[in-house]
Amino acid sequence: MHRDDFTRLEPIPQEGIDRATAIMRTGNLFRYTGNSPEESEVALFERDFGDYLGVRYALAVSSCTQAIELALIASGLTAGDKVLVPGFTFTAVPSAIVILGAVPVFVECTEDLRLDIDDLNRKISSETNILLLSHMRGHMSNVKDITALCHERSVTLIEDAAHALGVQWDGGWAGTFGSAGCFSFQSNKIINAGEGGMLVTNDEELFVKATYLSGAYEANYRKHFGQSDLFEKFGKRFPAHNVRMSNLTAAVARPQIEMIECKGHRFREMYAYLERELTATGRIGFPRQFPEELRVPDSIQFRLFDMDAVDLEVFVNRVREKGVPLSLFASENNARAFYNWQYLPDGIPDLPQTRRAIENVCDMRLSSTLEENHLMYIVAAVHSALLEVEQTQVSVVNQ
Repeated sequence: MHRDDFTRLEPIPQEGIDRATAIMRTGNLFRYTGNSPEESEVALFERDFGDYLGVRYALAVSSCTQAIELALIASGLTAGDKVLVPGFTFTAVPSAIVILGAVPVFVECTEDLRLDIDDLNRKISSETNILLLSHMRGHMSNVKDITALCHERSVTLIEDAAHALGVQWDGGWAGTFGSAGCFSFQSNKIINAGEGGMLVTNDEELFVKATYLSGAYEANYRKHFGQSDLFEKFGKRFPAHNVRMSNLTAAVARPQIEMIECKGHRFREMYAYLERELTATGRIGFPRQFPEELRVPDSIQFRLFDMDAVDLEVFVNRVREKGVPLSLFASENNARAFYNWQYLPDGIPDLPQTRRAIENVCDMRLSSTLEENHLMYIVAAVHSALLEVEQTQVSVVNQ
C-alpha cells in the first residue's frame, strides 16, 4: 500500500461545495457583507456550532491559535502575566502565550498523556491566574477535578479543544467546562476547512470583548446571532486583530457538523481494533482510557516497551518504509516535544516526567476513510517491524 492510502482526507460534502460555489458567484466572501446574521454563512456556522455544543455564544475566527489568543486577552491577560499550560501540547499553544508577551508556566503530564493534577496544584500561585488546558490528541484530562481546583484557587480555565471536537467527559462536551473553549478546523481535524477556528463560551462579557477583538468594527457586532447590551459598553475600547473567518471557509465547514457523531463512531471502531491487535504483541501499550470519557480518536498513540533510542528509530523507519506514516513524539523536529520550543522566553523547561512520558511513544493520525484492509495492513506492518527489532536485539545479545 502507499502512504496516500493512510493520509487521504474525506472530500468536502456536496452541500459545502455547492454553498461555497454559490458564495463565490456572488463575491460575498466577507462575513459582514450582508445586513443581518441570516445573510452571513459565518454567522450561521457560529449558530449551528454553538447549538451542537449547547453553548450561548460562538465566534468563528481564522484559526484555533487566534481563538486562544482572543480568549486570553478577553480574560484579562496582559504582557508579563504567567499562564499555566501542559508540558505536552502542540507548539501553537505556548506560542499564543508568548506572542501576547506573557510567560508559560509548564505543568507535567502523566504517562497517559493527561495533565498531572498534583503538579498543577503545586504550580498554581498568586501569579498564575489562567490555565490554558490542552486536550492533546483528544486525550481529555479529568476536567471535573481540574475545574473544581481552578474554582477553588481562583484560576480561569480556557480549553484548547483543537483535537477534541465531539469528545465528552461525564456527558459534558470538551471545550464547555472552562470560561472559553477553542476549536480548530485545520485539515487534520474532525471538521476540515483547511484552516479556521472557533471560540465558544457562556460568558457574555468574554464573548463581547472577543468579538470586538476579532475585528467587529463599527456596528458589525449586530451581524452576529449572539447579542448583548454590553456591546454598547465596550465599543471602541478594544483593538481589532482582524482574524475573522470568511464565508467561504464557513460554507465548507458548516455541513460537517452533522458528520461529527458518525465520524466519532467510526474512529472508535478503528481505535478498538488497533488497540486490541497491537497490545496483543506484548510489546505495545496504549494510554489508559477512563470510564468518564467518550473519545473521538482520530489518531493513535502507543508506547513501545523495552526499546532504546536506536531500536525505536529502526522500528519507526521499518513501519514507514511500508507506507504507514508513523512518527515519534520524541524527535528533534516534532513540534509537540517541549524541548524543541527554542522560542520560549525562559528557555526550555525542566519537565522530566513529561519527557519520560513521550520519549517512547509513537503517533499516527487515522483517516476516517480507512477500511478493514488498511487496518490489517497497519497491524501487519507493526508486527513485521517488531520482529525485525527483536531479531536485532537477540543478535546483539549473542555477540
